[in-house]
Amino acid sequence: MVLGWEMVKYNNPRSTHNLYYWENTADGANSEVDYITVKDLKILPIECKSGVSGKMKSLHLFMKNKKINDAIRCSLENFSIIESVDSQEPQITRRIQIIPLYAISNLYPTEEPTNIQP
Repeated sequence: MVLGWEMVKYNNPRSTHNLYYWENTADGANSEVDYITVKDLKILPIECKSGVSGKMKSLHLFMKNKKINDAIRCSLENFSIIESVDSQEPQITRRIQIIPLYAISNLYPTEEPTNIQP
């Protein structure tokens, strides 16, 4: 929940603030990705973990099914990148960027102030 508020807070104030998620609706499936956003005109899944562990099965499944190569994991871990090669398609490398929860503002570029006329 805190991650969602931070995403709204740092987002462009002139854009809509809808938060999206993904849930696998297949029978017997129990997988979801916490947030789906768009960055640089690409879909960017974001998974939030409260600690430093977790295998991110749902995130990997989403990336594979939707053919997405980049994702974000927000957690208590330090900045890092996890790269993995798809076992069925060895030419594809998927990257999950780890961003500490305190640094979620790094997802959003700072904008130069514009001259607003009264």
